[in-house]
Amino acid sequence: VLSRPRRFWCATDAAPGAVVTLDDTVSHHVLRVTGVAPGEELELFDGHGNVYAGRLRSVSSGRAEVEILTLLPPLVLAEPILLAGLLKHSAFDLVVRMATELGVRKLVPVLASRSVARGDRRDRWARIARSAAAQSGAAPPEIAPPSSLADALASLPSGIELVVCVPGAPRAPPAAGPRAILVGPEGGWTADEVSEAVAVGALPVGLGPRVLRADTAVVAALTSLG
Repeated sequence: VLSRPRRFWCATDAAPGAVVTLDDTVSHHVLRVTGVAPGEELELFDGHGNVYAGRLRSVSSGRAEVEILTLLPPLVLAEPILLAGLLKHSAFDLVVRMATELGVRKLVPVLASRSVARGDRRDRWARIARSAAAQSGAAPPEIAPPSSLADALASLPSGIELVVCVPGAPRAPPAAGPRAILVGPEGGWTADEVSEAVAVGALPVGLGPRVLRADTAVVAALTSLG
């Protein structure tokens, strides 16, 4: 069985026939970590749904030079939007990775009442998302700046179905269209936060009888509700 060429991130809008030089970090991954050799084919994606077939042409000063062969059919951006309560750094890194692999279109970190972690780590989250996208073949999600629940809810597009994960609530009905999913931090959403979401049309839904870690709950929510 032939495997698909390895995929790497590159901010490019080059046309077929052009040669692009990858930056130091991506070049290291191509040449040292993955071991792509000159003449081998690979794929580049730009984080906006565009994917390019290319061939490693040469190496100059430690940087990979890739010839663009063709523009491939665009990645189909998945529908779910995830509003996730901000977790401690290592746990939220995992949320970013899992959200990318499971096809989230947009990730909004929410500074919930029970969130212990604070701060904007979007540069790190974007790197994690690009790495997960390269591995899974997904398009990396747009990652919004951390915001309050009120601002996160206000940022949602009109007409989107909204569900908020609440332990003990009934299972959700099948999605009728694009859906935004709210998953709380460790300890869950407060009663006031649930009420705030319900006030703008969110449906409280459960994820089953077990008590899940917050990062596990994200995976469960995306696989069962997305």
